[in-house]
Amino acid sequence: MINQESVPMNRSSDELAEFSIHAHIRSTNHLMDSQKVGIPPGDDLGMIRSPSGQILAGVDQVIIGRHCRIDEDPRAIGRKAMLRCLSDAAAMAARPFASLASAALAPDVGHTWATELHEGLRLCGEEFGAPLIGGDLALHSEPGAPGVISVTVLASPVLPDDRVITRGNAKPGDYIAVTGKLGGSLNPDGSGRHLDFLPRINEAIELASLMGENLVAMIDVSDGVASESRRILESVTEPIQMRIHAESVPCNDGCDWRSAIGDGEDYELLMCCRSHPPTSVLGVPVTVIGEIVQSANEKSEVIVIESGNEIHIDDLGWEHKSQS
Repeated sequence: MINQESVPMNRSSDELAEFSIHAHIRSTNHLMDSQKVGIPPGDDLGMIRSPSGQILAGVDQVIIGRHCRIDEDPRAIGRKAMLRCLSDAAAMAARPFASLASAALAPDVGHTWATELHEGLRLCGEEFGAPLIGGDLALHSEPGAPGVISVTVLASPVLPDDRVITRGNAKPGDYIAVTGKLGGSLNPDGSGRHLDFLPRINEAIELASLMGENLVAMIDVSDGVASESRRILESVTEPIQMRIHAESVPCNDGCDWRSAIGDGEDYELLMCCRSHPPTSVLGVPVTVIGEIVQSANEKSEVIVIESGNEIHIDDLGWEHKSQS
């Protein structure tokens, strides 16, 4: 994220922080009608059981000044807002089929800026088979207020028996793997690959088709492998340890393993596999970076192994938090 700190997991109970809010939301999942809700909050997409079949839905947002600079091309901002949500569909190995968008904009952005934003959203949705079918627009009361663009994507399961890949099935013995290369998506000036990337929709579906039941958990890398690994831990009932080998992490040029797993905004796939995954899928490299073992201290944690040393990485990865 732009101008966002990476923060440790331990904090005061009164501090507004993303992981603690997620935990509260998940704690209410048992109140939902399980006959209608196939996947409750806590994964990349939720799933509802409708009379016509299973429908997946997910929402994501771009906050101008947080996820992109205020002077970025509005068409690129709209594209990124759509791509972020499409990447969530990829994480479930699902096929998006429609999208909606809402925006809260400052009154001084101008008609041309707003229509270019819409074009970025519209063209990107069409490109990936998820046409923009509706939405909403509101204006802030104050000029210069930060814009917020929210996108909802609807998707369908495409695997046999309507199977989708969730985050919650990892266990000891699994391989940990990633697609592509990691790190450096945010240049010092705040621009870079994060504005225009390919959500791994086709790659995810192909991997799931090839591996079947051996692809057991998956998430897209928006906040860094370090944070996404912790989200997988949150979804697992038994205490496990995810062990990542520093020398195995596929880094983009100019990045070391710390930036590769901590930077975020890569939108690659992080997965847990019961068998060794293929080395590539549809021309995209797939790299095994570690394994899952039973926790020795009854605590779920992510560890990086570097030159034989165990390094705790709670300080790596992105998390939204209130500024103090």
